[in-house]
Amino acid sequence: MLFVVRVLFGIGEGGFAPASSVAIAEAFPKPERARAKSLVIGASFLGSAVGSGAIAALIHSHGWRFAYHVFGLFGILVAVVLWFAVKRPPSRQKQPGKAAFSELLRSPVLRRTMLVFFFANIVYVALVSWMPSFLIRVRHIDILHAGIASAVPYVVAFISLLVVGWLLDKVGHGRERLFMAAGATAMVAFIALMAYAESLPAMLTLWTLALVGYTVVYGTVFAIPLKHIPDESVGSAAGIINFGGQVAAAISPVLIGLLMDMVPGSYVLPYAALLVAGLGALAVALTWRPIGHAAEAGGVAA
Repeated sequence: MLFVVRVLFGIGEGGFAPASSVAIAEAFPKPERARAKSLVIGASFLGSAVGSGAIAALIHSHGWRFAYHVFGLFGILVAVVLWFAVKRPPSRQKQPGKAAFSELLRSPVLRRTMLVFFFANIVYVALVSWMPSFLIRVRHIDILHAGIASAVPYVVAFISLLVVGWLLDKVGHGRERLFMAAGATAMVAFIALMAYAESLPAMLTLWTLALVGYTVVYGTVFAIPLKHIPDESVGSAAGIINFGGQVAAAISPVLIGLLMDMVPGSYVLPYAALLVAGLGALAVALTWRPIGHAAEAGGVAA
């Protein structure tokens, strides 16, 4: 049953990135889209900040089943609000889906963007799924305070993503490679330093800074289709990029779990895996080049 629930959750989550990108492309001009997209995807960090403390408090006081019921009801409420709040967009001419999608799949820009997000998301998902248990087992913090401590990096990440969106709109067009490379470098550097952190404040500070690096990558990869892809293909392009991140989200917890089982009580192998993934994001980011202006006519150039 848990597996079925997770599959359904993934199906629902998988549509968010392309749907929100299409909505932004319909509502905002290109010079404002990175800010709009950063606000939308940044809301997930804000939700994680609230959710980390709230779910810890609910589990602490009422048990994990009650927490699931509360958040399930909240999700239904959000769905109802969105159903009535989001208006139907004006009709527009569409390209044949198969041809447009095949062109996108052949685009080196999108393939590399997807790979950058794949590697970055391995790091992110590992951090957010592993860190609370790390705080409880290694730092001996109770679940309530672990949830509260975990909320702080998400608030900073939300603010950081808003700044990234503003910078992408103002100075980032054509410089996305630098943004992704800088974000990946920060992830690698701060994760490496986390291995040497001896105090809880130092650990949380480095974790927060690693998440800030991730927000630079995260904001950039989803701004790319909004800035460089024709509007009729934005949804498909965002879906391709998001596919890489979702595959990473499926792999990352399993990988970290296997590595921890190989050497019980040691975090050396998980740290090494995160560093390799971060370096993978950096290596691919350095090969990224923007789409040529000739692509604006409707196709996607290499």
